Amino acid sequence: MKFDTLSFLKDKFGTPTSLMSFLSAYKVDDVNIEAVTKWFQRRSVPGTWLPVLLAFMEIDSGEPVRLAPYLKEVA
Repeated sequence: MKFDTLSFLKDKFGTPTSLMSFLSAYKVDDVNIEAVTKWFQRRSVPGTWLPVLLAFMEIDSGEPVRLAPYLKEVA
């Protein structure tokens, strides 16, 4: 099994710029657009950032983020 990070990022944020706007709304300023763009390019979010994103998404929506749809079988 593998977590489809790129689909998650695109579904939840659309673009690196949108993700930066989301983080800016929560006064997160210790990541830059270049780093976030690499998350999309590499299809990977650093382990220290994924829980931060999930926590702010939970705060924003008022409910936990569903992750199961992003689990994919590896062929």
